Amino acid sequence: MKAIRRAYLYVIRKKGKSVLIFFILLTMATFVLTGLSIQKASQEAQKNLREALGGEFCITVELSESNPYFRMDDDGEGGFELYTELPITEDLINAVMETEGIEKYDASAQTLVSTNMAVFPGNVPLKGDLNQKVYARTVAGTENNSFFQSGIMELTEGDHIAGKVYNAAVISRDLADLNNLKIGDVISLQADKETEVRVIGIYEIRKPDPAFASIATYEKLENQIFIDTAALHDLFGDKTVGFFEVAFMVNDPARLDGIMSEVESLSDIDWRAFQVTADNQTYLDAAAPLQKLQALVSSIIWVIVLVSAVILSLVLIMWGRSRIHETGVFLSLGIGKAGIIGQYLAEVLMIAALAFGCSYFTGNTVAGRIADGLLQQDILAKEGQLNDDVAFDVKEGYGDDVMVSIKDDSALPDVPSGQDTAPEVEVSIDGAEADTKQISVTIGFYNMLQLYFIGIAVIVLSVGVSSMSVMRLKPREILSKMS
Repeated sequence: MKAIRRAYLYVIRKKGKSVLIFFILLTMATFVLTGLSIQKASQEAQKNLREALGGEFCITVELSESNPYFRMDDDGEGGFELYTELPITEDLINAVMETEGIEKYDASAQTLVSTNMAVFPGNVPLKGDLNQKVYARTVAGTENNSFFQSGIMELTEGDHIAGKVYNAAVISRDLADLNNLKIGDVISLQADKETEVRVIGIYEIRKPDPAFASIATYEKLENQIFIDTAALHDLFGDKTVGFFEVAFMVNDPARLDGIMSEVESLSDIDWRAFQVTADNQTYLDAAAPLQKLQALVSSIIWVIVLVSAVILSLVLIMWGRSRIHETGVFLSLGIGKAGIIGQYLAEVLMIAALAFGCSYFTGNTVAGRIADGLLQQDILAKEGQLNDDVAFDVKEGYGDDVMVSIKDDSALPDVPSGQDTAPEVEVSIDGAEADTKQISVTIGFYNMLQLYFIGIAVIVLSVGVSSMSVMRLKPREILSKMS
């Protein structure tokens, strides 16, 4: 208690020195607290971003000779039919969905079928009856399908295909009006066999095909017919049918690799027949500015702490040399070196308590301004990179389409030599950018605890270093220096 009282009296008496240490500690605390709060906000923003964007991985059928179930048959028309004897089944999907971290899935397959309805003709002439065929898109559920999730289509009447439905269909408003169809009406579809499906839902197109795009009849959005797995079985009779591709959505992209590893370890699935690929590039692109900011802030915090420790140590060393007489008096009075160092430490801690408290207000002010500046700069740079590297205005929804039946090349439209026909990809992370731009930087109780822990560690180190030059002297040496 006497050491604390002496420390208090010294701080009150030496106002100039106390004020100088106060501002040194206040500056250190302000910038450390600023860094800690920005780091916390960045981590929170990354967490929110992961929850908002999610991530996904796809399981697709391996159409190559490495798949022992892969088959390629002559279709008798100069082409080949590619198929697998082990497609993605509902049992496989259910087994994968038991993995923790997977939220939902989108299973899809598409089949060219004939129908008893009038359809909207495309502007690409095709051979034979292909001009009259449409896609029957088999889905586990339309609500999670990419066409509806991306906003290309919106269900406006009836119900989605979901759960245990049998021979159900969802068609476009345009196709329904063209054929005078309504909810509950029956339409006929034909592939290897003919079957009837009942219209349970009608969707409207929110993002129509480009006006001058070259689109085949079966690709037109108005002609897309969504059906359930029972209808697919009826279309192909005794053939083994299932999904060609299933996209599984996870709630945290940061765990995507771990979830994929867990899925691939499922022993009940013959993985020779399938491919597993990750798709979390959108999250990685959107999170890059936040990760860069967090790494930068961590480096700045370390630099601030080290510089502050050096400055504080130098100041205390200079003052320690001026207190040799005081130290000698304390030693002559029987006060041990530990008690003297304890007084020096108490002096700085008293000033630090006030400085750290004031840094709450200065830190809040500085943190907001620095975070806004750094984050805006990173986001603008990232946007510029995306604008340079990514192609936009893409035909959405067809990127996952795979033609299983390969017909004679003459049945397909002629493509000018040198024309790039590879599908482009539209990347939209507007929502993610909005989230990162709206980062809220605030200083909380945990940040203050971190500050006091770091600050006390710096003070103990600085006082210890500054006291070594005097405390290692013996009383006789101190008295000789005094004289």
